[in-house]
Amino acid sequence: MDAPDRVSSYAQAFYEAALERWLAALEGAAARLAADPSLLARGQAESADFTQRQPILDGLLPADADLPVRNVVYALAQHGDLALAGDIAAALRQRMRRAEAAVVEVISAIPLTDAERQALVARLTAEHGAGLDVHYKVDPAILGGLIVRVGDKLMDGSVATKLAAMKQALGVTMGD
Repeated sequence: MDAPDRVSSYAQAFYEAALERWLAALEGAAARLAADPSLLARGQAESADFTQRQPILDGLLPADADLPVRNVVYALAQHGDLALAGDIAAALRQRMRRAEAAVVEVISAIPLTDAERQALVARLTAEHGAGLDVHYKVDPAILGGLIVRVGDKLMDGSVATKLAAMKQALGVTMGD
């Protein structure tokens, strides 16, 4: 693995660890609010000054919760949206799952049948894992076969590319 790939891997790992930590803290706060509805009322009571509510809000989070998570909880309380903490955490989890899904682009000369699509997805899932986000495109210019792009990996099995390779191997030029 070259240096840019290692940097990217480390950055991705750091991002995932930080986000997971933040999500766990936010989910914990949402669980505490759900278990004790009086915390919700006291945490965002407009009649109380923020300095009076801050200990309640801090109590929703683990003692070592990072400042960005605390600030989100404070902002939710200030805007009367503390009850949304669980929904926000769920939406973030869903975004993480979508981000983890490999995007697959499949280009064929003619539309694939449902059976062909299912077989292709099964093969791609076996090779690349579950959670693929598959998009299909028809391009008659490829003449036949498939072009499949998974993330930044390209597999070109199109007839047009094979013909071009044969022409090059045989030394045939377009003017001949």
